[in-house]
Amino acid sequence: MIKSEDIQLGGVCVKVFNEDCLNVLREMPSGSIDLVITSPPYALQRASTYGGVPEENYVEWFLLIAGEIKRVMSDTGSFFLNIKPNCKDGERVLYVMKLVIALKEQVGFRFTDEFTWTKSGVPGKFNGRFKNAFEPVYHFTKAKGFTHNPYAVATAAKDVSMDRYKRKACGESKNGSGFAGMRKKITSNLALPSNHLHIPQKSNQHTLQSKHSAVYPVELCDFFIKAFSSEGDTVLDPFMGSGTTGLAAKKLGRNFIGIEKVEKYYEIAKARVCS
Repeated sequence: MIKSEDIQLGGVCVKVFNEDCLNVLREMPSGSIDLVITSPPYALQRASTYGGVPEENYVEWFLLIAGEIKRVMSDTGSFFLNIKPNCKDGERVLYVMKLVIALKEQVGFRFTDEFTWTKSGVPGKFNGRFKNAFEPVYHFTKAKGFTHNPYAVATAAKDVSMDRYKRKACGESKNGSGFAGMRKKITSNLALPSNHLHIPQKSNQHTLQSKHSAVYPVELCDFFIKAFSSEGDTVLDPFMGSGTTGLAAKKLGRNFIGIEKVEKYYEIAKARVCS
């Protein structure tokens, strides 16, 4: 029997399931999801946490899930996938690269962008490599007209940037750089972010989130939810883990559906999201 929780919190609907995500996805209506944010198992690297899938079977395993994700997404939706290839025998394995290509070529997603999430590196010395201080987040969509609210994540522009913008707005550059001026009126003093996100990991031993070995900060979800969905939209995390995506979605006035097959993590997520 599937364990689940379905509640209304201040006008926001939250549903969480303790079940294999493929089973739940297959029961969901087509086009019902506006945004997907998730970080699936990293092959067998954290098998003690949630099991895993061998590298050689990973793409085949995930494509079944990806096909259902694409089906349940709306035409204006986005899918953000946080996963980084591990190292084996002194080199990076290729299953993540193969997966990204397969999501485009076999599932039919548009490979819209790749974000870099820079976080605090793990201290220590590593043979042949430096400390790991970033992870990629791959952005997939179904169509060109996806929801994008860039100014929802904009920040106040620095004075030096505004001065440079005003100079460039006048026309072609005079220094031979080839930088074409924008020839348009400045209508905002806000600076749009890049696809390079600097967000430190803040989990520690005193948080419920720390009970899961593979977590990301709520601010990372905040960014994607603000920039690629609207209030009242529905956000899905098919590998919910400790529930961070749901926490961000609820806080920002989005409905949330989360799926987690490991019961102890489901209970942690439920305590964080459904309260």
